Formats: sequence, C-alpha cells, structure tokens
Amino acid sequence: MSSGKPNLTLVSSQPPAPASDTGNLSVEALYHCYRHSLLNYLAGILPGGRQDAAEILHETYVRLLRQEDLTRLQENPRAYIFAIATNLVRDSLRRRSSRMTDAHIDFDELEFPSDESTPTRALDWEDSLNRLKQSLLELPVITRQIFLLSRFDELTYPEIADALNISTRTVERHMSTAIKALQHSLEDLL
Repeated sequence: MSSGKPNLTLVSSQPPAPASDTGNLSVEALYHCYRHSLLNYLAGILPGGRQDAAEILHETYVRLLRQEDLTRLQENPRAYIFAIATNLVRDSLRRRSSRMTDAHIDFDELEFPSDESTPTRALDWEDSLNRLKQSLLELPVITRQIFLLSRFDELTYPEIADALNISTRTVERHMSTAIKALQHSLEDLL
C-alpha cells in the first residue's frame, strides 16, 4: 500500500483493451465501455430517437461478435465501433428512404374535388359577397373604417390606433364588433 499505486482501479478512464483472441469477453467489455456514448450519438442522428438508436446499438455489437479479425478493433476501438454504427445508420436511412420512394403516388393519379366554378357556386359566392358588403355598410362609420384599415390595408391595431388617435383597446372593441356582425350576416351559410 505504501508503493503509491492503488491496488484496485474501480473506474478506468481508458477503454478496456480487447483480448488478443477474438473472445466475446473483450467485445462485451467494449460494449459496456461505449454503450452510453454510442447510444447518445445514435439517438442524436436518427429520426426515431432512442428506440431506433437502441436497435442500431444492438446490431453494432452483433456485427462485432460475428467478426473474426479484430485487429482494426484493437487499433482504435472507439473509432471502429462508431464507424460500424454510422454505417448501420446509413443503411437504415437508405432502406427507410427506399420504402418511402416505393410508397410514392404519382400526382397525376390523385383525385381532387373539382375547383371549377359552377353556376350555383358563382351565385352562392355573389350572394355571400353582397351580404358582407351590406353588413359592412350597416356598421358604424368608425367601426367600418377600423375594419377596412385592418383587413384591407393590413395595418396593425397599434398603427390604426395611432392613425385615428384612439387607444389600441378601442380598436380591439371595434374589430370585435365588426367581426361579430359579419359572422352573423353569414351565419346560415357557415
């Protein structure tokens, strides 16, 4: 104990060195060493988050266990494991993209409701427009003016308040009155 070196290292900052043989113990030790950082890395780059990351993590270590030559693993285990995982991510995304392409429906094959104007639609549109115009004309002058400044001139409530020398709250009340009146005029159509 007086030699200055601890007899037992509980936590090592260095990754475990793989055994010289291709035994499962070395891959298992690497799994425990890099599992958290690899899982976080994968979760950050996969659209499916941690669930997809866990699958890729598992497949990464299955691939390691199947390898007979681990010399590249011994040189830089972290880089090698992350490279395998990154390649598996690419394969997974490529497969997913391929499935999406297979599911593609040609735009020309889609059926949309007709936007063509029919005489009935044109009459309904004209009737609605006339109702709105009449409702606008029935509004008090200041309310109509505020509504038109907001909706047609695209001024903000504070800009309208400044232009008419009134408070923003007054603009809000007039807008509320105008919108309710216009909604009421179209009530049977909505």
